[in-house]
Amino acid sequence: MIQFATPQYLLLIFLIPFFFIFYALYRRGRKKKMEKLGDLRLIEKLMPTRSRYKGWVRVTLFSLAWFFFMIGLARPQMGARLKESERKGAEIMIALDVSNSMLAEDYSPNRLERAKLAISRLVDKLQGDRIGLIVFAGESFVQLPITTDYVSAKIFLNTITTESVPVQGTALGDAIETAMRSFSVQGQMGENNKAIILITDGENHEDDPVAAAKLAAEEGIRVFCIGVGSPEGKPIPVDGDLLKDKDGNIVVTKLDEKILEEVAAAGNGAYVKAGSTEFGLNPVIDQLRELQSQQFKSQVFEDFDEQYMYFFAIALVFLLLEFLVGNRRMGKNIFAVAVVMLLSGSQLFAQVDRKEVRKGNRVFEKENYKEAEVEYRKALIKDSLSVAANYNLGNTLYRMDDAANAEKNYSSAADSVGRIPLEVDWKEGKVKSRSSAPADVYHNLGNSYLAQKKYSEAVQAYKEALKRNPADIDTKTNLAYAQKKLEDQQNNQNQQNQDQNQDQDQNQNQDQNQDQNKDNQDNKDNKDNKDNKDNKDNKDNKDNKDNQDQKKDNGQDKNQGQAAPPKITPQAAEQMLQAMQEKENQTQDKVNKEKVKALKSKQKEKNW
Repeated sequence: MIQFATPQYLLLIFLIPFFFIFYALYRRGRKKKMEKLGDLRLIEKLMPTRSRYKGWVRVTLFSLAWFFFMIGLARPQMGARLKESERKGAEIMIALDVSNSMLAEDYSPNRLERAKLAISRLVDKLQGDRIGLIVFAGESFVQLPITTDYVSAKIFLNTITTESVPVQGTALGDAIETAMRSFSVQGQMGENNKAIILITDGENHEDDPVAAAKLAAEEGIRVFCIGVGSPEGKPIPVDGDLLKDKDGNIVVTKLDEKILEEVAAAGNGAYVKAGSTEFGLNPVIDQLRELQSQQFKSQVFEDFDEQYMYFFAIALVFLLLEFLVGNRRMGKNIFAVAVVMLLSGSQLFAQVDRKEVRKGNRVFEKENYKEAEVEYRKALIKDSLSVAANYNLGNTLYRMDDAANAEKNYSSAADSVGRIPLEVDWKEGKVKSRSSAPADVYHNLGNSYLAQKKYSEAVQAYKEALKRNPADIDTKTNLAYAQKKLEDQQNNQNQQNQDQNQDQDQNQNQDQNQDQNKDNQDNKDNKDNKDNKDNKDNKDNKDNKDNQDQKKDNGQDKNQGQAAPPKITPQAAEQMLQAMQEKENQTQDKVNKEKVKALKSKQKEKNW
């Protein structure tokens, strides 16, 4: 977004139409004077170097120069740059509940989105205070470290979803403890300049938040609670359906005001129930202003980058062209000069994009991925199609184990991969040629697909990378691995389909055998009725014939009178045993994974 520091100069742009009016009046007066000297056609023949349209061209060029000069004088500003400053204020950590229960639609569109909007408005009202973001569900994580960079705060706020924390549940106490550890070390404990704002529905499933709030109060940290939801409760929409518990019952999430009131009281703060309009922020803001202020140095994005020099450069180009037109006929070299100047101007504009990307590269090399993400997103605000910014942001997100979002940025970079600037640092932090950079884009795009087990897409991405850099050993290795995983995936799918078809065939054969047995039983009954009408000798002969038939076709008689099990070939039996063994192995793998996960993090019984 562009803003102007001195917008009053923009009014001078409206003088441009008068330039053309004055020149038209000047030409009319000069024409009348020339007519007094003699025949106008004869005079024009005596002046062969004079051009009829040259004057209008010069006025147009001068007007364009005037336009860009006025834009430059208005001091256009875009984006922001770092500036160290002395500031005074409090430190505020906002802990936002991102459990599935925050998807309930007590508020429009839901609890989580409404809370994010309220936090954004809170950021707008802060004056010199530091702010940080904590996201929590079954566990808690720092989304944004304590900072005075309100621009970054809003950027990170917009990325928060219920998937920001992998473990579901609601651990209020853990969120308070994480927030306590996230404050800066400046100042002394007990100075009453720190506060935690807990935004949640209060359905605590895991720990003791009251004890955590008491501990925070002992260290001079006040705990405020904003309750989100309604006591009556609402169901939780998830993936087009309503969330159900392990027994199949629809989950209804309710606001637990009692626990939040206890937490706020223990934390020497206050509890406010979120309303549909102000969301309970105003009472909290009033109490936050009572906190003591401390002085600290900070890096803030408060000064905008000046862009006036680029407009001055363009204006000088048009002035130079106007000068070259001169009082002679325009030569053929004017077009060449104009092309060179325009190319130079486009190169100046390209520098803006590179400068923002370099800022991100510097912090990326220090493995400070959160700050690098902020820098690259700022570059994308200026140019959403920047290949360098999209590519490097993809690298950053990939390092942060966010392969899904990394894929999106890699894809954006791949769509316009020909615009990659030469100066950009790539995966090894070195300058590379234009031909190798596109290969890196597709290589890393393949990596993001591979991390998500999208093996087919990964194979295609690696092939695109090899088209641009056939000698890349890493890409060849990854391609072979992706192809092997794709083959295994397809084999597993085929085996599952085969097992499914086999089960269907067995069921069909069993139904057919049952029908056949029923028909045979009917035939036997009819045959018995006929035998009752025959004489005894015929009956004996019939019995002998039946005995012969039994000797001749033992299998047919075996099917008469009862439903027998279907025949299973040795090959089918072997396949069934193999399928059972694979299913048992999958079950064992699932059990082992659950054991590993239990070592890594606490397992939560409730997923909301």
